[in-house]
Amino acid sequence: MPTDDITARLATLERAHRRLRRLVGVLILALLATVLVGAATDGVLVGRTLKLLDEQGRVRVLVTASTGISFVDTKGRTRGSLGLDGEGAPGLVLNGDASRAILNVNRDGPALTLIGDRGALRAVLALVSDQPGLAFFDGEEHERARIGVVDGNGRAFVRDADGGMTWRAPNHD
Repeated sequence: MPTDDITARLATLERAHRRLRRLVGVLILALLATVLVGAATDGVLVGRTLKLLDEQGRVRVLVTASTGISFVDTKGRTRGSLGLDGEGAPGLVLNGDASRAILNVNRDGPALTLIGDRGALRAVLALVSDQPGLAFFDGEEHERARIGVVDGNGRAFVRDADGGMTWRAPNHD
C-alpha cells in the first residue's frame, strides 16, 4: 500500500476517533441529564436496570451494572456499548452491520481494535508499556504489517501471504 494511501487512511481514522470521542461525551451527558431529571426528590435513582424507550416503546438505551450502557437501534441491535470489563477496565464497542471497533484501556495501555467481516481481527493501534504500535492483519487474522516504536526506535515490517518477511526497517541481516 503506498505511503499516501496509508497517510490518508490514518487521517480518516483520526477524524473518526475525534468524532467518536465527541459522540461518547454527548451520550454520557445526555444519559446523566436523563437520570438526574428522572431521579426522586432526594436526587437518587435506584434500580438494577434503566431503559430509555423511543416513541414506539422500543428500548434505545439500556443501562445495567453488569453490562454498562448499551445503545440499541430501531431493529433491536446493540450498536454501541460503554462499560467495564471483568477487571474493571473501561471500554467502548461500536458495532456496524458487519464490522466492529473496540476502544479500551487496560493495564497494558489503551488500544483501538478494528474487527472486520466474520469477526476477523483486521487492525490494532495500541500503546503497550508506553510504546505505540500499529498492526494490520489479513482476513485470516495473520499479521501482515506492523509499525511501532521499541525502546525509542522506529520499527516496521511487512510480510507476504506465506508469512515471509518482504520488508523491514531498520533492515538488519
